[in-house]
Amino acid sequence: MKLWRSSLCAVPMVGLLAACGADTGADQQGSDEPLAEVVPEGKADNYLSPTSMEYRLWGEGQITLDDAWADKADQDKETHAKELLDYKFKAYGHFINVYVTNKEHEDANKDYGGFSGLVRPSSLSSLVEPVDGARMTWTFVWEFEMGGPRDMLAHLPLQTRSNGERWFPVKLPALSESQCIAGSYPDSFDPSTYTGAMEEIEVAIEPEKESFDAWPEYRRLWDDGKLDMMILVGGDYNAERYDLKAAEQIFSWLKSAGFRHSAASYTDLTIDSPPFTKTIQADGKAVTVEVTLYHADIVSDDKLDLLRQKIVEAYETMDVLIYDGHAGQDPSYSGVVYHYNPRRAISANDLAQLALPAKYQIFMFNGCKTYSVYPTALYASATKNTSNLDIISTVNFSWLTMQPFTTSGFINQLLAQKSGTHDPRTYVEILTEINKSANANVYYGVHGLDDNTHLNPYADVSALCRACSRDSDCPGAGNRCVRLSGGSFCAAECTADDGCPQGYKCKQIAEGNQIVGKQCLPQTYQCP
Repeated sequence: MKLWRSSLCAVPMVGLLAACGADTGADQQGSDEPLAEVVPEGKADNYLSPTSMEYRLWGEGQITLDDAWADKADQDKETHAKELLDYKFKAYGHFINVYVTNKEHEDANKDYGGFSGLVRPSSLSSLVEPVDGARMTWTFVWEFEMGGPRDMLAHLPLQTRSNGERWFPVKLPALSESQCIAGSYPDSFDPSTYTGAMEEIEVAIEPEKESFDAWPEYRRLWDDGKLDMMILVGGDYNAERYDLKAAEQIFSWLKSAGFRHSAASYTDLTIDSPPFTKTIQADGKAVTVEVTLYHADIVSDDKLDLLRQKIVEAYETMDVLIYDGHAGQDPSYSGVVYHYNPRRAISANDLAQLALPAKYQIFMFNGCKTYSVYPTALYASATKNTSNLDIISTVNFSWLTMQPFTTSGFINQLLAQKSGTHDPRTYVEILTEINKSANANVYYGVHGLDDNTHLNPYADVSALCRACSRDSDCPGAGNRCVRLSGGSFCAAECTADDGCPQGYKCKQIAEGNQIVGKQCLPQTYQCP
């Protein structure tokens, strides 16, 4: 069953935007400025969080066997019902998706549902029992995972059961078993115009437990003194060739951001051009940053195999891989589409079969609805797991014209500077930046961060509880001088308790009435 849309990425609705400028950082705090204070637990909301979240969906469904099975043995009927279970499960996932996902303005069902949600197929279902004595109808329970905006529950037409469960109705065609097996389900389904028999399911929903914010594993990215990354601007089938416009703007931004390259224009780049380079300071060490930029027209059509080879080499060796381009919801078809007319792509499943390194990497898939299958496909790699791969994906449509903004914003945050040295940003900070402006309804999220560090990678925990009068008295990036009982003492930036040493907890701090982050503080709020 193919779940991708006929248009793999939305037709742009906004004009090309200039890439964002470099972060220049801020001056150190003066001694006459107010110190941060502890916020007691339960006194403030946690607003430092991603713009999207995951939801658990579940419910009960039915499978009805075709009449030809009426005279079959009961055991044969049960075996066949189990065979049909996966087909019906996929049908439910498809039609829930049709309802909750946003539509494009040209879609026939553009007014049906539309809540910026996206269902993941990596879920479960199980057969429960026959409904009738004839054992022709079977009931089963199903469960899905869905990504969506944080306020999605406020927009869905929810109802509440006596036990407090919230649910919403979804209609779908009353599919025969042969229709389920065929798996030809229309993306344009709309119950208000559908004339055939329909089935209605009750979709229960609840938010999933969220991961704690965390830092990318910066030290692991450049433990060899170098950070290398590839930016692949995938091919575009639109006559306007937004991919080439994006490549041109990304090229210009790299130059303006201090990356050195001998080429005067993106059209001067060749498949063998050296990378863009710059040097940054990170925790007292020099790090060379190398960026390789590829686009669909960097080679002639007869040399597309060479482009594929270079992309494969990048995924198998480099630290950060950014894909800006069309995407879809079939992992065997959609992945990184590096050329159109003729179409050339490395599917998400094929990416997982590459000789990906055991080292830590970050993959960013900036295309339409990459949340649905890309992470599941990549984590199936024999060498990759959540401990050595973070994946940034999108829940909703991704705008071709925003690629320069998204790419430059991500790199700016990843390499952010303050006072001439690297200022490590958490994933919430990174994702907040790239969700700005016209990207506000794309909903970028990161997968695989539960085992990332919850302590600022440059923190100095040896300074905890050292007496201080201002932040600059506390060594280590992110360390703050915090007012506690008995005086002011040094603390260390964190996002969760397990980032702190024994005897310390990750507590919120505020300046005035505004929460400004979290710091490792004594459990008793008193330093010895």
